[in-house]
Amino acid sequence: MTLKLFACGDIVNLRSKKDFVDEKIKNLIQSSDISICNFEAPIETNNMKAIKKAGPHVYQSKKSIEYLSEVGFDMVSLANNHIYDFGQESLDNTIVELNKYNIDIIGAGVDFDSAYETKIMDKNGIRIGVIAAAENEFGCLYENQNRGGYSWIFHYEIEDNIRKLKDEVDVIVLIAHAGVEEIDFPIKEWRDRYKRLCDIGVDMVIGHHPHVPQGYEKYYNSMIFYSLGNFYFDSVGYENKSDDSYSVLLEFSKNGLKDFEIIYHKKIDGQTCMVKKEEVSFSFYNLNGLLENNYLKRNDEMCIELFHKYYYSYYENALGVLEKDATFIQIVKFMIKKLFFKNRNLDNKKLMLLHNIRIDSHRFVVQRALSLISET
Repeated sequence: MTLKLFACGDIVNLRSKKDFVDEKIKNLIQSSDISICNFEAPIETNNMKAIKKAGPHVYQSKKSIEYLSEVGFDMVSLANNHIYDFGQESLDNTIVELNKYNIDIIGAGVDFDSAYETKIMDKNGIRIGVIAAAENEFGCLYENQNRGGYSWIFHYEIEDNIRKLKDEVDVIVLIAHAGVEEIDFPIKEWRDRYKRLCDIGVDMVIGHHPHVPQGYEKYYNSMIFYSLGNFYFDSVGYENKSDDSYSVLLEFSKNGLKDFEIIYHKKIDGQTCMVKKEEVSFSFYNLNGLLENNYLKRNDEMCIELFHKYYYSYYENALGVLEKDATFIQIVKFMIKKLFFKNRNLDNKKLMLLHNIRIDSHRFVVQRALSLISET
């Protein structure tokens, strides 16, 4: 006997799209023993109040959970950077609605203990343990706080849970929401982290968050899919994107992964549709090649590029400093801000500074870039 698990990436159904997937994908989801997605944001409720954070606040139509159930999803990961965008009440309401439709929840909860709970599913005589976690953004329970939120992928509870599950299940699946957005390969720190968790006992890593596809690799007896990309995402700025991406159909036996299939899809006329691999804008020949050929050099160069393109200005705005070799235009802009906008948006600056310090991907990129720059 085998067990088939369908896993896809990020879902945000803001515009209450009932038929957000085509019939081919719907049939595939419904015919699988387990179907899981990343439910990227809370549902809309009355009197929603956004938390203080840097970056966008994202929510979904209340109907999105009903439509999720109709498609056939029976488990969602809530371990992501938007699930707590509107605080405890919105998270609680989302959990209540998911429970109403008998959709299992992993990776977030009303308190610390429920956020770090694992799920064990027994299908066809095969026991699968599922863990979900994300990097440390706003809403993350990086310590036991008096509120709800989602689990942090570097918390010791994650490793402890993997060790406990090893004696209870045949297969351990980690749903991971992390990485640098809009980049088509994972930075080294995330490759190292996922491999570390595989060394402890994870058999399958299913990643998302970058919003674009990244490659996959076999690591000893484990498999790591670094980013599936967006599955269905119609939030502001994404409503007109094709979101070329992929899902995975995994077949497990009691001895682990037996086989897998890549499911290619893209958004066509507002619906995620299954397509042939020739119809998407990426190939695994290229994506997997990025993990091998000159990877470390490419990783370092990308971190330095991102630092100069984005991160230095983030820190400059928050701290009020100017780069030594700044251009004349940069100096003029800096002086205007210092003279005329000294106290403007002070809270936002502090939040942006916190945003770039606490979020693991941002910190990794800046730390690596500064280390490399200081060496030269």
